[in-house]
Amino acid sequence: MPEVNESKTAKPVKVFCKLPHGIRYTLPDGREVRLVGMYGDERSALQVAGMAGRDSVAGFGVTLVNAEDWEQIVKDHGKSAAHLNEFIFAAKDDRSGQAQATELEPEKTGFEPYDPNAHPEDKSADGTLKKAA
Repeated sequence: MPEVNESKTAKPVKVFCKLPHGIRYTLPDGREVRLVGMYGDERSALQVAGMAGRDSVAGFGVTLVNAEDWEQIVKDHGKSAAHLNEFIFAAKDDRSGQAQATELEPEKTGFEPYDPNAHPEDKSADGTLKKAA
């Protein structure tokens, strides 16, 4: 009977990322971990650009990451603004991750598209930019 090598592997964690196009981390052994961004990866050919993909939750892309890889990422990059401001976080389970993503949904990353209608007081009646006084 052949021997079965049981390697103890940690359960993957779900990592949520609010950066628009995600981020790539290079691990010390040269492997790369790519986190899906807020627009997601699962997109239909008919989907309008700028709308979230099917694998997004409350404006966060969701990626399954090996637990050891995630520990290394946090060790190397945990003090970056994206991690400290919770634009990238891991959740214990689906429910808590979705709850945290929903809670953080209104937070701004600074990468949001510009809204030309946000400040109508800056435009003249014909829609052009007002001259500075």
